[in-house]
Amino acid sequence: MKKVDVQKGRRGKKVMDKQRDVLLCILAISFLLGTVLGTTVENSITTEPYILRFLQDCTQGGVKASFWREAWTILRWPAGVLVLSILPFSLLTIPTLFFFRSFFLAYGVAAVSGGAGMVGNVCAGLMFGPTCLLTVPVLFVLGTMGLLRKAEKQPIPLEHGGLCLGALALCILLDQTAVPFTLSCFLRLVS
Repeated sequence: MKKVDVQKGRRGKKVMDKQRDVLLCILAISFLLGTVLGTTVENSITTEPYILRFLQDCTQGGVKASFWREAWTILRWPAGVLVLSILPFSLLTIPTLFFFRSFFLAYGVAAVSGGAGMVGNVCAGLMFGPTCLLTVPVLFVLGTMGLLRKAEKQPIPLEHGGLCLGALALCILLDQTAVPFTLSCFLRLVS
């Protein structure tokens, strides 16, 4: 009897792993489509004068967002995933949110990197680095967990929530302290 229960448990885990993988693929495809479209749209619009002006302002150290604006910029997408995961049609709305997040992120990265040549590539890496390295993985974790939670009626595990919140707090801290300083130092160095 116990052997049958163990086999059912293994099959259940395999089914759950397959569900997770399918949901993760859906989110990844949506994110990729948004990235391709965001880059394509940016390449068809001339933003170079605006980017060069922004980089000049950064050289003088005049660009730094307030803490609350930065917190809103970082937290709005994960908060959107959490809200959408409890609403009906989350299988449609969460991938749509991923599409728009990647669209705007790719548009910004392409605008900065394309507007100033090689210096723009480094600036884009400095400006969007914490966001890409910390908040995008958090978005995927919350999106996948939110969709799985909807299917299984289980809450997001506390350890995932704590790690995600820590990564988001670190991103806000880096965007408030390290990014403006590093960006202005780099721009003064190359200008």
